Amino acid sequence: MSKENIDAVDTLKQFMGAMRDWEEKFYKEQMELIKAGLDTGESEEKYKTVLADIFENFSIPDQRSWARLVDLGCGHPPTYDPNRDDIAPPVLSGKTHTIVVQQTARLKAIYKFYLKSIDGSYKIIKKETKNGDSWKKTAL
Repeated sequence: MSKENIDAVDTLKQFMGAMRDWEEKFYKEQMELIKAGLDTGESEEKYKTVLADIFENFSIPDQRSWARLVDLGCGHPPTYDPNRDDIAPPVLSGKTHTIVVQQTARLKAIYKFYLKSIDGSYKIIKKETKNGDSWKKTAL
């Protein structure tokens, strides 16, 4: 695998790990607040800021990709886990690396991430989810 492919995969794994950690912490805190009958608003604002930082670090701003900032969806097990999910070798097309990820838990969804080198580091430019025989752009 070329250095560029390795860098793109490493970036995606770092993103997935950051998202896993965010989702696990947010889910745990939300469940504790709900069980205690407490308001979750302050927690949601805190984790929205953390999520925005993750998106800033690993992706380019995009209304559809960043839609998760609106609903802050989280669950258990988390959506992403670089140690659990199957990550296919990247495919380079022009200057874009496409990497397919197969969940091995939850809904066992199949995602396709598009990464491009921007200003010396790889950024996710979009994510698609497999829906039947086609791919549909979806939130990160």
